[in-house]
Amino acid sequence: MASRSIDTLAPMKSLIDLASHSDGDFGLEDFELSFIFDDILLVEYIDLTADGDGILRNGIYIPTNTITKAWRKAKVILVGPNAQYTKVGDIVMFPSNLGITVANMSIRDYGVIKNGIFLNENRVFGICEPKDK
Repeated sequence: MASRSIDTLAPMKSLIDLASHSDGDFGLEDFELSFIFDDILLVEYIDLTADGDGILRNGIYIPTNTITKAWRKAKVILVGPNAQYTKVGDIVMFPSNLGITVANMSIRDYGVIKNGIFLNENRVFGICEPKDK
C-alpha cells in the first residue's frame, strides 16, 4: 500500500485547506460565533498600530510580518468552558507565533473582531493589568 504525506496533496473539496487559515477567513460571513470549546480563548489584538500593519514596542515600529517572535497583547473576547485562569475582558500576553488568526469575524454580544487569534489557554504567558497612574 502506497502512502503519501497529506502535506503534498493538493486541496480538494473533500479536504480542509489549512494553508489559508492565517488569512483569518473562516467562511462565516453569514454567521456569528457565540461559543468556543475546551480551553480555547478568542482574543483581539490591542497592540496594533492605527493602520494595523505593525506594533509599537518602546516607540519602535515593528511590521507585523516580522514579529513572529514578539510578545503580543490582546483582550479576551470569548473563553471556552475549560479555561481556568482567564475571563472575558482580561488583557493577556503571549508569543505571536502561536494560535490561529482571525479577521473580520462577527461575535455574538461583542461585534466584529478586526484582528484576533484563537489560542489555547496554556499558550498564554500572563494576564496584564494597567499600572496605576
